Amino acid sequence: MFINSELSGISVEPFRGDLEALERMAHHSWREEYGLSSFPNLYRPEFVRYLQRIAGDPRHFLAAYKDGEILAFLANIPRHFNYQGKIYRAILSCLLVSRREYARKGLASAVIREAVRINQEITHYDFALLYLESGHASTRLIERFREEGQPLQFIKKMYVLGRVLHLEPVAYSEGLRRWEKALIKLWGADRLPRPMDDHQLEVEELKPEDFNEVMSLLNSYTGRVELARVWQSVEELEKELVYPDVSVTLAVKKGGRLAAVLNYLIHDHIGKKVERWAWLNHLHLENLTAEEKIWLINYLMRYLGERDLVGVIEWTKGYYPQNFLIRSRFFPYPRSVALHSWVFNPELKFKKMKRIYEVQI
Repeated sequence: MFINSELSGISVEPFRGDLEALERMAHHSWREEYGLSSFPNLYRPEFVRYLQRIAGDPRHFLAAYKDGEILAFLANIPRHFNYQGKIYRAILSCLLVSRREYARKGLASAVIREAVRINQEITHYDFALLYLESGHASTRLIERFREEGQPLQFIKKMYVLGRVLHLEPVAYSEGLRRWEKALIKLWGADRLPRPMDDHQLEVEELKPEDFNEVMSLLNSYTGRVELARVWQSVEELEKELVYPDVSVTLAVKKGGRLAAVLNYLIHDHIGKKVERWAWLNHLHLENLTAEEKIWLINYLMRYLGERDLVGVIEWTKGYYPQNFLIRSRFFPYPRSVALHSWVFNPELKFKKMKRIYEVQI
């Protein structure tokens, strides 16, 4: 696809797979926007490969090029959702980035319009979901689309809960002030939990023979939260829940039977130094007691800390009660995102929701 004369020589087309060039371009753009603040490296080649594996169809990854150089990028990840008792085909639209010098020339808008065209006219999805960070350039861009009459609907605002596992590397990388370090210490969120007594729960990395039971657990959110991810097959589940150095899933068993599941993504946070964090996703803990949930999250924190991850974050998605995280010294972190939908199916009309089962990217 060729675009307007102001962007002469630039084409929007399927991503060519130049992962290292994408990462360099994204770092340059994000550093200009965030300044000295840290940001997650969502363009790490292994993470983008993971998303490509989930998406399958190469048309879902778009990029803008000029003379062979990548200038912008957008990923669209297919999924199914249950909403008000019906199953809909959807896209999670994420990782939008463009070179800063093209910010006011319409390049990001052109990439988005091409993605919308594909989603509506070719792949025929019902809607797209997109996360917008407060104050980020993409938020202002999407607001302009809303003002021109595009069918964008606000769904939910989500806040971050964080837990530090190793304070000194976090403090250095994030540039924490003395008073911030003091508050984290005062709350008791600056170190790993103490070693725990033996427990009847058994925790192990997910095995192929557990996938069917895990799919049943995660699909049980259908009809119980307003917008719930629906897994169509074990193959789909396996692609998302297990991927080396990116996605890790722990199976929790009682008496040899699956009782709970906990998944996290590994992200590099780039500040003064690169440090690894875990982002929680795909949790089902309803078969555990309050005491067992505390034991499990403390086990997880020691498990992560022993593997040199410096912290854990979760978002207030609302699909499971999170009070046990607060009891384990998670604390609110001053960042938030707003979930919006871009609706393609005219029969659909979303409302503001409290409970969403979906990953945060």
